[in-house]
Amino acid sequence: MSRQASMQEDFIHYLWKFKKLSGLALHTTTGDPIVIKSLGSHNFHSGPDFFNSRLLIGNQLWAGNVEMHIKASDWYKHGHDDDPAYDNVILHVVWKHDAEISRRDEVNIPVLEVSRYVPDELIISYTKLFAYKNNQFINCEKSIGRVDQFHVDQWLDKLFIQRLEQRYHKIIKSLEMNNGDWESTFFQLLCRSFGTKVNADAFEQLATSIPQSTLRKLATDAFSLEAVMLGQAGLLDKDHQDNYAGELLREYAFAKAKHQLQPIHTPLKFFRLRPANYPTVRISQLAQLYHRNPLLFGELLLTNDLGQMRSLFKARASKYWDTHHVFDKETTSREKLLTEILINLIIINCVIPAKFAFIKYQGNNDFEPLLELMRQLPREKNTIVTGYNKLITVNDALQSQAVLQLKPNYCDVNKCLSCDIGVRLMTAGS
Repeated sequence: MSRQASMQEDFIHYLWKFKKLSGLALHTTTGDPIVIKSLGSHNFHSGPDFFNSRLLIGNQLWAGNVEMHIKASDWYKHGHDDDPAYDNVILHVVWKHDAEISRRDEVNIPVLEVSRYVPDELIISYTKLFAYKNNQFINCEKSIGRVDQFHVDQWLDKLFIQRLEQRYHKIIKSLEMNNGDWESTFFQLLCRSFGTKVNADAFEQLATSIPQSTLRKLATDAFSLEAVMLGQAGLLDKDHQDNYAGELLREYAFAKAKHQLQPIHTPLKFFRLRPANYPTVRISQLAQLYHRNPLLFGELLLTNDLGQMRSLFKARASKYWDTHHVFDKETTSREKLLTEILINLIIINCVIPAKFAFIKYQGNNDFEPLLELMRQLPREKNTIVTGYNKLITVNDALQSQAVLQLKPNYCDVNKCLSCDIGVRLMTAGS
C-alpha cells in the first residue's frame, strides 16, 4: 500500500491536533530540530490552519501560525505566496516536500515533512475509514459499532448544538431585516414549517409579503386573515364556483387595496402532496392559529413544557375545508386538524431554533431545557435517520437532528477526522 494512498489534508490536521507528533525527534527538511511548545488553535475558516502556535526551531523560539498541505507546492497552487494572511506562517507541515516555499517577503519557510514520522499502523487505520466505497451509507459503517453509545451520544449532543448555531445566524439575519421584531421573524419561520419541504420557500415569501402590523390587524378576524393569505399566495381565482371562494376573493380584494399588498409570484405546489398537506388547508390552519394567538412566539417563550406547547398549536382549518382540499371539489367530511406529527415537526424545526436564537441573542447560554425538550420528542422519520439507526441507536428528535447535521457536513464530504466517531476509530485502530 502506498503511504500516500487516499491521503487528505485532514489527516495532517489530525496528526498535529491530537499530538501524534509531540515528543518525536522532529526536524525540518533542512535538518533543524523542531520542538512543539504549543500546538495553537485550529482555524476552521479562511487563513492558516493553526493560529498562535509556539515552536522551537533550531535555537530560535517562534510564535505564529502553521499551514498544512499534502504537497509543499500546494502553497503556490493556493496562492499563499501572495496573500498577507499567510505572512506570519512559521512552519509549513506537509506530507510530501516537493518544493521550497516562501512568504511574500521571499523568505523561505521551514518545512516539516510528516510522512517520515508516521507509522504504517496509523496510516492503515486512516485508510480503513475510506476503504468501503461501493453502495455504502457512510465510510465507517463497518466499524462504527465499536464506538460505545456513551461517546456517540456525547457527539450527537455537540452536533445538535452545531445545527442550532447554524440556524442562529440565519434567524438573526432575518431579525435584523425585521427591525428586531421577534414575532415577525417567528411568523416567517413558522410559515416555512407549514409549507414543509415542498413549499417552504413559497410559504416564507407569503409571510414576508404581509407586514406584521397588517397581520395583527387582520388576525382579529380569522376569515379576513385566511382571505388575505390565500390571495397573497395566488390561490384565489375569480372563476371559482363555490360561494366561499367568492366571499374570500371579495374580502381579499378589499384588504389588498386597503393595505397595499403585493402577492407573491412563486406558485405553490400540490403535486405529490397528500391532500391534508395541500397549501389551501395549511394556510387556513395557519390563519386560524394566528387568529387565536397573534403573539404566539411570546406565549412559546413562557414554557418549555411539551404538552403546553402542543396545546398552543391545536388548530383546525375553517369549516369549508372539512369537505374540501381545493376549491370547487367536495370530499368526505373530516375536520382538518393539525396532527401531532406535524406539531412535533414544527416544534423541532421552528420553535426550538427560534427559542435558542432568542436565548443566545439575550446573552444567555442555558440551553439545557431545550435539549431536554428535544429528548422528549420522537425521532423524525426519513432515509438518513433510518440509515443511521441501523448502525447506532437514534433515540429521539435531538439525535435525529444531530445525524441530519452529521451526514452532509461530515460523512458525505469525508470529514472523518473532524468527527468524534472517526477520531475514536482512529485511536482504537479501525
